[in-house]
Amino acid sequence: MASASVLGVTTGLGYPLGSAIGTGNVLEEHSETASMNIAPLIFSIRDTLLSAENLELLSIEWDLDRKPGPQIVPEQLVVAGGSEGGTGSHVCVLTWEKGVVDPFKIDAYMKVLAKKIADVETAILNNEITYEPEGLAVMGDFADRLNSVLFVDMIDRRFQGSWDSQQVKADSVDVDLEAKMNIRDDFTILPPGPKVTSVKELEFRLPSSAAGIKEFENRVLTPSAIKALTVDVPEAGQAILRELNEYAYSQEEADIVKSTIEVLRSHLNREQVTLAELSSLEGDIADFGKQLQSSVTGLEHIVEDHVGSGKALSIDGHREAILSAVAQSSELSARSRSMAEAMAEEMMKSVARENLQRDEIRAWELKSTLRYSIDHAKRISQYFIGQLQQYLVLSSARSAFQVALSEFRKEVLTEDMDSTDQILFEKFYGEVKAQLEAAFAKQQYSRGRFNELSSLMESVTREMIDVFRLTDVWSLIGFDDVSRVAKAEIEKKHSVPEGTGNLTEYGRSLMNMLEIFEALVSDTIPDVADTILSKPLVRRMIDEMVEQNTSVLEVLSNAVEGAAEKPDIWKAEARDWVSDFRGEGIDALDSPEAMLSLLQFVHEKLGAAVTPSAMADRVKTEADLMEQEYQKRLNEWNEERERIEAENERIRANNEKREELLRVAKEEHDARLIEYEAKLRHYQDLMQQRRVQSVRVPEPDVPEGAEGLDADTKPDLGPPPVEPAKPAPIGPRLKEIEDQYPAEEAKAVPAKPEPDSLLTRYTGLRDLLDGKLADMKDREKSMEDLFARRVLRLQAEGMEAAKSVSIDIGTGLFDHIMQSRVRRLGGLLPRVSRVYLRDPKSPDLVYLVSYKHFGDTLSVSIGSTSLR
Repeated sequence: MASASVLGVTTGLGYPLGSAIGTGNVLEEHSETASMNIAPLIFSIRDTLLSAENLELLSIEWDLDRKPGPQIVPEQLVVAGGSEGGTGSHVCVLTWEKGVVDPFKIDAYMKVLAKKIADVETAILNNEITYEPEGLAVMGDFADRLNSVLFVDMIDRRFQGSWDSQQVKADSVDVDLEAKMNIRDDFTILPPGPKVTSVKELEFRLPSSAAGIKEFENRVLTPSAIKALTVDVPEAGQAILRELNEYAYSQEEADIVKSTIEVLRSHLNREQVTLAELSSLEGDIADFGKQLQSSVTGLEHIVEDHVGSGKALSIDGHREAILSAVAQSSELSARSRSMAEAMAEEMMKSVARENLQRDEIRAWELKSTLRYSIDHAKRISQYFIGQLQQYLVLSSARSAFQVALSEFRKEVLTEDMDSTDQILFEKFYGEVKAQLEAAFAKQQYSRGRFNELSSLMESVTREMIDVFRLTDVWSLIGFDDVSRVAKAEIEKKHSVPEGTGNLTEYGRSLMNMLEIFEALVSDTIPDVADTILSKPLVRRMIDEMVEQNTSVLEVLSNAVEGAAEKPDIWKAEARDWVSDFRGEGIDALDSPEAMLSLLQFVHEKLGAAVTPSAMADRVKTEADLMEQEYQKRLNEWNEERERIEAENERIRANNEKREELLRVAKEEHDARLIEYEAKLRHYQDLMQQRRVQSVRVPEPDVPEGAEGLDADTKPDLGPPPVEPAKPAPIGPRLKEIEDQYPAEEAKAVPAKPEPDSLLTRYTGLRDLLDGKLADMKDREKSMEDLFARRVLRLQAEGMEAAKSVSIDIGTGLFDHIMQSRVRRLGGLLPRVSRVYLRDPKSPDLVYLVSYKHFGDTLSVSIGSTSLR
């Protein structure tokens, strides 16, 4: 039996249509809104699988766990879809029991439905009807009708069981991948659902058939598709159920709850209640509960009498008749009458909604509507007081904890707080606050009863301590968080004036680099992984390996180099992956094993490459390589400088020797010249004397005994002096020295190489990221200790804060009852059981994804089989 059916259609021109039916009249009143909110949740998974693996989504099934209770609730949530003639359609079904919707039968039906919508669209286009809004309105009406038929067909079990689904069992599927995921039940949002926290294990298997490497052509390989199946699908059930739950109730019940709350506020003569007043109000609240039940009983008798009267009246006439009977009833007390009147007013609103166009109605025609409302009133009278008491206790505790946490935040989070401490505080605070809400939601979900505030707060505190003890803050921090801290530091240090945010050129360059690395994490690296394992590329690689007998590494390298459509940053990243894969030592593996190694390598590489530490290491590696290159150039320059200096030292010694020899030679020559000139002057003086003596005339008086001398006889002057030898010219000696020690010019030392701007930016970013990560790791422990101490004190602080807490018994109480009782799906927890996929090019090739839950582990098995 079906509980709800939500149909989504995408027309041939791409316009969305939607229809919803079941689980209360509010869903049908908001049919288009509900269906349009659910459609993107399904399309996200469908489109990911189609783009990443070219696989059609046949169906997804979630089993709906629930806590024991009197309510009848659905057992299964199923999504199925199909397309025909360019028109796509999907249906989201809540079923009262498992197995009502067979994926292959509903797929065939959805194809027929899509074909009908396509035919209507064609008729609209061919008959010159304005497509928007007239044509869309017509197609919307058809979608509503087709969804109503589909809903009835599910109630009649027309889609239950087929031979196809009986053949597709786990035993007949060749399993390609086994994944184990760490999960926890997330109660931060109701309805609750599983939250995948991390990958525990990812094991790809070798082909079991003789097809060998060719079998990889039909496997689910890409990280995007595997993430969709192991993370997105398990978590999507909660999101879909939440959208359904928003409208999964009857307006009549909500209206009666609202009117009952208004009467309660009047009865207690207040809009808010403090913790100190609770004990004094217990008697009034118990009295209100008794009067509520008696008013419902009395109103039921009045309604039965009226619908049996046969009166023909207007809606207002029926209203006045029922209100008059309430006012005159001896069965009802004065206070019970006011409650009955309020309920009767709401019941007649429901009658008016269903009979807007009628002037006169027989009383018996109101039987089903009024009895339906009376049933809701009975139900409300049974749970209202219990829900009121639970609301007062839960709200007191929640508000008290929130006050304590808010005070803690004001105390610690100051404007001058370091950016590292700030991000860590926000992460811890956000997690503690979310887990606080989850603890209360879990209490509400489990229907646990706490009549005392202290016992509830003690239970919630224990829950939070257990969760906090297992919280790993590094699982909450991504590269974007580290980048945010780094950007704050850049703005602080590299803006002019300081702290204004007007960055210097260097600051802007660091910001640009951070944005590049952010894009690398969010876009480039995931795209490299998906492209390498995409079906078209894998099939081309396998064909080349088979035809040319080449290795996985060769064809992978060729594929990366041949990716002309990819940007340079993608190619650089992909080349690095190929280089790293080459270092895995796969040369000794055969082709299937090598391909399996490639799968494992890509998934592990993707998981490890986008963490904050990995990105910081990446920047460090780049900076270190640049520094090494710069140091190499610096070393080469230094070697050249030392060589030139040594050569210049020899040159300087040679030149100094030359100058010294030339100086000595000139000095010696000058000394010889001086000596020569002195000797020459002496010589000249002697010669002059000789000349003088040689021409001297004898005196006229001849001395005695001088007779007989020859008058021409000259005096004896002795031998002439020897003329000194002139020193040899200095030129030849100078030339000899110059030839022996030729003059040389010292060589200029080349300018010292300066680090380029890219190296400066990389080293600056490296030091910044390293420093911030180190700060985070250093501060994480102290921040964790700070929160751990505060969590332990929350109960005591909460009890103190609770004294001043006021609880709203208006909107807050209404929202509580709506969530816990009126919206029927809030107590369900969806656990995915299986997914069917199909290759549109090979319709007989069906993929089965099976899920098994073991405590905090989700086991996922992905495989395929050919239908016979």
